[in-house]
Amino acid sequence: MQNGLYGASGGSLLVKPDVDVVERAALATSHSRRRTGTRIAALAVSHSEQLLTQAQVLERLGLAGDEFAEGIFARCGVKRRHLELSDEFLARTLQGRTAQIEQELLAHSIRAVERLDVDPLQIGTVITASLYSLGCPTIAHRLVDHFQMDPTTDKYHITGVGCASGVPLMRLASQAMREHPDKHALIVAADSMSGTLMSAAADDSKAKTVGSAIFGDGCAAALLSSDPSDDGPLILASQVHQIGGTLGAVRLDVQDQSSYLRLARELPDLAGAGLPTVVAGFLRRNELQHEDIDHWIVHPGGRRIIENVQSALELSREDVATSWDALADHGNIGTPSILYVLRDTIARHRPEPGERGLLVTIGPGVTVGLMLVGW
Repeated sequence: MQNGLYGASGGSLLVKPDVDVVERAALATSHSRRRTGTRIAALAVSHSEQLLTQAQVLERLGLAGDEFAEGIFARCGVKRRHLELSDEFLARTLQGRTAQIEQELLAHSIRAVERLDVDPLQIGTVITASLYSLGCPTIAHRLVDHFQMDPTTDKYHITGVGCASGVPLMRLASQAMREHPDKHALIVAADSMSGTLMSAAADDSKAKTVGSAIFGDGCAAALLSSDPSDDGPLILASQVHQIGGTLGAVRLDVQDQSSYLRLARELPDLAGAGLPTVVAGFLRRNELQHEDIDHWIVHPGGRRIIENVQSALELSREDVATSWDALADHGNIGTPSILYVLRDTIARHRPEPGERGLLVTIGPGVTVGLMLVGW
């Protein structure tokens, strides 16, 4: 498989002229070892061409002129988002939107997988995920059918994990590859956050307005491979950490005529409070320190999420610049968010062999996901 995103696989190792022969051999051996394992061989995204500014979203949700809403929309870090907010769509309940949402999620999933440029018969496992899904059969089943994959392809669909999905999805896919050692694993994360957005009502809570300010639609596909000839970062280690007593901090509030994703005001503080200890412990178990991380790949969950992670981990604005840009250009797109940031990090920084990255996801639970990758 040849992946256009990462380009041709580079096997050479750059060393300084004053490194002696023994050190060169040791470095070359180390680099060879790093190239063995599960690799994120390709990434691709798909989203609608419908791109709305914050002013347009305020207007369509009936929030234009609302002082609180306009303040939140202006300060949240989002500039534009891919959303479906037609009058017809907004007039429906969450249940009434199901058929359209499921069809759109499938269409974007197909488009993202096509952009991976992989032989469907080389896929042994398909794992799909979305924040919520009322569709049956699942996106995973429909992708196997659409691409005429091997009938024995394992398939799973996960809901409810949302923004924290990136790390557990890749952990699960890596484990599943042991059953299909000669095949790839496909991950597709797709969310229509439009489905949770409702027109303003007189008795709306401030939590609903906050959610309306940041969420967007998106889809990302990742191909995992154990073929050392493929390019892309290796998955070196991963961990999930659920913070006790925080189950109510992120929840989908569904009522007869309304729905929205409720985010507790203290969510960013909850996520950031114990993060230094969790990250330090994770790195220590992998015989690394903070300064050994070259690329910080942080969930763009909102302005305060990025700020709290940045502060907790003592990162610079440049360290999380890609996350800020993802938030500005797409909003918080839930399940696929971290894959957007990883893709953009690779495209922007072109990591060199030997460099490392740390994915940091934060989502319902409240769950923190950490994944160490290396080039």
